[in-house]
Amino acid sequence: MVQAHRIKTIAIVGCTAVGKSETALKLAKDFDGVLVGADSMQIYRGFDIGTGKLTRAECGDIDHRMIDIVDGDADFSVGEYVRLAEREIADIASNNKLPIVVGGTGMYVYSLFSGCNFADAPKNTDLRNSLKTSSHFLGGKIMHSLLTAVDDKSACKISANDCKRVIRAMEIFALTGELKSSAVTHEKHYDDLTVVLTLPRDVLYDKINKRVQKMFDMGLIEEALGLQRYARCGSMQALGYKQILAEPSMPRDELIALVSQKTRNYAKRQMTYFNNMKLDKVFIDARDYGAIYDCVKRFTENI
Repeated sequence: MVQAHRIKTIAIVGCTAVGKSETALKLAKDFDGVLVGADSMQIYRGFDIGTGKLTRAECGDIDHRMIDIVDGDADFSVGEYVRLAEREIADIASNNKLPIVVGGTGMYVYSLFSGCNFADAPKNTDLRNSLKTSSHFLGGKIMHSLLTAVDDKSACKISANDCKRVIRAMEIFALTGELKSSAVTHEKHYDDLTVVLTLPRDVLYDKINKRVQKMFDMGLIEEALGLQRYARCGSMQALGYKQILAEPSMPRDELIALVSQKTRNYAKRQMTYFNNMKLDKVFIDARDYGAIYDCVKRFTENI
């Protein structure tokens, strides 16, 4: 049952290159909405081509928030995202506009809508640095196995390659004795609907390949090399940037093939996450805007 005090909010999510931004822009125009980014890499200033940010020209009169909010050396957490996004959504709703969350970082959307996150969990810089040092010497797989030993549910949801989240889960356990996977769910702030955009695999992979080619044509290599000062920062885990800085002398065609492959693999992981994400969600073919429009219309008109 809808509760009157909750803000009606929708999210447009899906794999990279599926067409989230284009769809969200159309909805914003049709429903008098404002976009709220939910992309863990689009938050960084200067990381434009490789993250697929909408340009000002593409947005036109549509406001797009929660992008370009920190520099590439910022240590930005899910909790910080939720805090800032909640503020933006409240402001959007106060102006009688529809908040449209859009992005491919499922953890951001889940934490925002479920009310379940460790934003207020204590932090300890010395402990975190110690865990980072251990991760550097032991390797991500061993750190992930250590997390499995104390919090197997969290470990199952976190990739062994995602050192940042592995370390945060271990930090929470060490400081509180609580498992990250047993986070307390607070009262939800939103009447939310998540639309997961889908495409047949062959169509999606073709779009990914063409998108990566376009990014390189637009100057991705030059952009990445111009951001080398962030080489040791989390922002450089972004697809494309990481591969370019790791092998700057690799032939361009080989780099394009490598980034395309890594992006296709990432898309698989994204869809697995969205399939398992426990939110009110619907899956709709990204090519069927009419179905997406009707779904959002029914949701917004249901009081």
